[in-house]
Amino acid sequence: MLAGDVIEDEVRAVLARIHDPCSVAAGRPVSVLDMGLVRGWTLHGGTLTVTFCVTFAGCTMAPHFAQAAERDLAGLLGVERVVTVIDTDFVWTPELMQAAAVPMRGRPQAWRERVAP
Repeated sequence: MLAGDVIEDEVRAVLARIHDPCSVAAGRPVSVLDMGLVRGWTLHGGTLTVTFCVTFAGCTMAPHFAQAAERDLAGLLGVERVVTVIDTDFVWTPELMQAAAVPMRGRPQAWRERVAP
């Protein structure tokens, strides 16, 4: 199995090549890493678990980048299985994006402010 720092670098490199589908559709591709959608990962006994968040709980694109992560990370040395978790309870904000990422407009998470009927 790879040393901790090496696997960290490898996982980071793979996730940096997986783009948020909405940013691709907007013509400004941003990786899930730069978007701040990666909450973290752990490697235990050959199983790599990656936790993602989404920009809003109703996101229908998460399965696309989760599937890409499962496929691409499975090729890493020492990884026998990849499990992805989508944390829809985590509140994503534009501040989680890397400085080089595309600036966001509007009020992310504004849907949470709706008044109940």
